[in-house]
Amino acid sequence: MQTSSTTNTLSLTLFFKINFLFTCLFFLGFLAFNNDSETLLFTIPAAISTAALLYLIYFILLRPFFHFHKFILPILITLFTLTNFALMLDFFIYRIWKFHINGMVLNILFSPSAFDSIQMGTAPIFIAIGYFSLFVLFELWLVNFLKRKEAERLSLWNRFFNRIIVPFVLIISLSEKVYYGFANMYANDKVLESAKPIPLYQPLTFTRFMERHFGLKGVKRDGNTISIKSDSKVNYPLEPIRIDQPNPINIFIFASDAVRNDILKENVAPNIVKFSKDALWYTNNRSGGDCTRFGIFSLFYGLNSPYWFTFLNAKKGPVFFKTLKKLGYDINVFSSTDTSWPEFTKTVYYDVRDRVRDKFEGKPWEKDAQLFKKWMSWIEKTDRSKPIFSFVFLDSPHGRSYPKEFRKFTPVCDEINYATVCKQDRTVLLNRYKNAVNYSDYLIGKMIEKLKKKGLYKNSIIIFTSDHGEEFFEFGNLGHNSSFNIEQTNSPIIVKMPGLKPGKVNHLTSSIDLIPSLMKKVGVANDFKKFSNAKDLFDKDYHRDFVTSGKWYKNAIITPRYTLVFSNLPNEILRTKIYDTTTYQPIPYPQDPNVNKYILEVLDQNRRFIK
Repeated sequence: MQTSSTTNTLSLTLFFKINFLFTCLFFLGFLAFNNDSETLLFTIPAAISTAALLYLIYFILLRPFFHFHKFILPILITLFTLTNFALMLDFFIYRIWKFHINGMVLNILFSPSAFDSIQMGTAPIFIAIGYFSLFVLFELWLVNFLKRKEAERLSLWNRFFNRIIVPFVLIISLSEKVYYGFANMYANDKVLESAKPIPLYQPLTFTRFMERHFGLKGVKRDGNTISIKSDSKVNYPLEPIRIDQPNPINIFIFASDAVRNDILKENVAPNIVKFSKDALWYTNNRSGGDCTRFGIFSLFYGLNSPYWFTFLNAKKGPVFFKTLKKLGYDINVFSSTDTSWPEFTKTVYYDVRDRVRDKFEGKPWEKDAQLFKKWMSWIEKTDRSKPIFSFVFLDSPHGRSYPKEFRKFTPVCDEINYATVCKQDRTVLLNRYKNAVNYSDYLIGKMIEKLKKKGLYKNSIIIFTSDHGEEFFEFGNLGHNSSFNIEQTNSPIIVKMPGLKPGKVNHLTSSIDLIPSLMKKVGVANDFKKFSNAKDLFDKDYHRDFVTSGKWYKNAIITPRYTLVFSNLPNEILRTKIYDTTTYQPIPYPQDPNVNKYILEVLDQNRRFIK
């Protein structure tokens, strides 16, 4: 005969397992967002295995307390209620915005003025309260139901779970992980994409392991292959690009990696400063990312950086290059860095891969020198019967690399020991950076002079910009990709364009706006919202209340006064960080009635081009 303590433990165990089945239904509900029935044999097990992994973690953490029945039962009721309610809430969020609960969403939900900003009425609130109450009632009913059952019946049910359901869940969980691993190995993007609607899904990949131990080689992903087609999750552009009045003007964009705006002074970058006298200089511009991947992506697409992941999976190039092709442009991209990493041949340059020159060798400054020679040779014999687009991307500042004759600023360090480098090394590091910027400025100056000699300067659009900035311990960091402060995100935009009055623009602007604004100049008539998140940079009434910047797991909304940083990392998702935009010191949550409006606007922007 079983003791009361054993019966209580059996009851709790069954309570746990029945709730697992109930939660499985919520995970399976997300398959409504997967329109491809061919992947259901994967996504159904994937949803169940995700629920199983979540409950396995719960079980490991809480099983030792099952003997303390009165203590653990309220905790389990609360945990399961909150889990299922959060999944239900995430379902509706994903249905609207096409992404799961993240820092920005939580900020809206828990902000004191959220309801004023969302203006959703009282019905959703009462519905949410109703569902939450139903979940609580279900848990209480289940507890009472199991409590009334005799020990023999509970034991029978528990054996059924252990002998039938648990092995079944284990088999399908292992099967779907292996299936996903092979799908990743052989670049089956249809399967990989189908897992995205499932919240908390944890993929398993083993490409290197299989190649090393079994000799099985997967599909090499490069810019020349594409496995995802009509099933892409991208809905971009929202309508065909229209060109009402073609204006195929020559466009030359010169960019240096990691050049911050405040470094462009007469003694460091004399040629760019000289060029700026003929141009409009946007001094308070912010890059769409604090690293090259997201900075270049947001520049050419005119989209916020979170789109990178979806567009990479879809192998979807920007409409900009398709538009230039339609207008008959001679498109040429010169990059000192290999465009296969970051994966620009699968994103930004996907539609112009055959027009990219990026095979250079040596140190960054040596690659820049080789690029310079190739560009000078190309411009000398370029076909003047076609409109020209040229994008030059130099790497010397990023590598703080330069030939010895450009050792202008001293003292410098020849090698950087990243194990010991600290704020005390700032002067030698900054001098090395200045020398590298000075060298890239020299090359850009020579290229601009060449345009003048070829008669291509006066009537062309010529631009200097960068993908992001660079920090030298002003706020405790070195380099980039670690913060959204001004040093890391304030990349310059300097535009010389026929009809554009030279000068300086000191108010807030975004690199996201540049390419869509150029598209309008060459004749594109579509509303910007149909193909971008941009505003017209050249409009006399241009104004931005905020800009966005992003990276792998964090995104920022930057206003002139404050910067909101949101994280998608599980351990940081509840902690929105707020900084003073100028000093980048932590500040209290801003007392700005527009803050939630900005967040909602960004959420809307980030879902606009997702199916």
